[in-house]
Amino acid sequence: MIKVNNLSFSVNNKKLFHNLSFAISEGELIRISGSNGSGKTTLLKIMLGITPPKKGFIEKEFSFGEKEFEFLGHKNGLKTYLSVKDNLYLMDLKLNDKNLKVLNDLSLLDLMSETVGNLSYGQQKKLALARVILSKARLILLDEPFVGLDDDSKKLLEKFLFNHIKTGKSAVITSHIDIDLPYSEICLDD
Repeated sequence: MIKVNNLSFSVNNKKLFHNLSFAISEGELIRISGSNGSGKTTLLKIMLGITPPKKGFIEKEFSFGEKEFEFLGHKNGLKTYLSVKDNLYLMDLKLNDKNLKVLNDLSLLDLMSETVGNLSYGQQKKLALARVILSKARLILLDEPFVGLDDDSKKLLEKFLFNHIKTGKSAVITSHIDIDLPYSEICLDD
């Protein structure tokens, strides 16, 4: 799906990573790990084309277009002044049986009329993850997706990621939290 070739990036003369190369295959989960400030988020931004690398390049089998990839960063991308239901509408998520089941599993159904700004951080995170879980994207990129989730929600996200890669799709995550999934690891502290 994607090949990363000899990527290098530095900030204020501090090398975050140098000559980093790896490939993301169909049906693979890659976990990017490293200490704070090691470049995990920056690497995702380079892969998305948001930030240019200092050196190296990325080859993609597909263009990052509609339904090809889904990204969730540190910020949840929610309209905090709108209700949960209004945010789902803006995410283009219909309230059909499949989506209602996921929303129920995420404990969001009872919060549909609640203003998102009144939700806890974990509830907001689950609402943002609903878009990812209900996506048909071939590649999912998640920056610290487990932060703020309770144990049940963490298990639900792990189950989703397992099923996602089982169907031949791929995912790249950054995470400081241990996960119970098969993955290839790229450690930026090396």
